[in-house]
Amino acid sequence: MKRVVLFVAVATLSACTQGGGQGPSETALNASCEALVSAETGVRADDVNATSTESGPTGTTTTVEVAGAQAPWLCFADVTGVVIGVEYSQEG
Repeated sequence: MKRVVLFVAVATLSACTQGGGQGPSETALNASCEALVSAETGVRADDVNATSTESGPTGTTTTVEVAGAQAPWLCFADVTGVVIGVEYSQEG
């Protein structure tokens, strides 16, 4: 009986880490980025949407689309997931 329980637990944990989809930390990071960009731009939170997140050795960069903006905003987080800043991706 213990083997069955162990197998089910391992299968469940494996399913959590496989495939596309967002994990809880990426979802939280996207929400933090959207809130910060919304505050920075003065655009309603409903009109701000995180569209992609790329991870690297020094942290992550999340692309955030803002209604009415000509280019996306970029949101930077360190390796622990703490947002360290946002910037508009177009000069000017």
